[in-house]
Amino acid sequence: MVRSSFRSNKSNKSNDNSSELISERQKKTSIKGTVTEYEAIAKLTRQGYYVAKSCDPACPFDIVIVDKKGKIQLLDIKTNTYRKYKKGKSLKHKPKKSCLIYRCPTKEQKRLGIKLMMVDYDW
Repeated sequence: MVRSSFRSNKSNKSNDNSSELISERQKKTSIKGTVTEYEAIAKLTRQGYYVAKSCDPACPFDIVIVDKKGKIQLLDIKTNTYRKYKKGKSLKHKPKKSCLIYRCPTKEQKRLGIKLMMVDYDW
């Protein structure tokens, strides 16, 4: 009995991309976000801040920083992204990274005084 259920579970797995829980694009985006978060942490630590990372994935901020005087700031780390198209036209003729997509804090982030820290990601 156990073997037959094991076989049925194994046979349900397929190599079809539609059955994957996370797409390749989502994986790349997640990796990019993680790398930029840790780059920001390293940069802020080098600048002399004490840095603590949020462990709740639903938290409206990513890190808490505290300066030497004890001032506390909540930061949401965002990776800079750039437009590839503008009003249906390709931006290939424009210099790379010329059309930045601007981000703004959510209502909750504004209410809590959370600031956005934008970080460039270089492959």
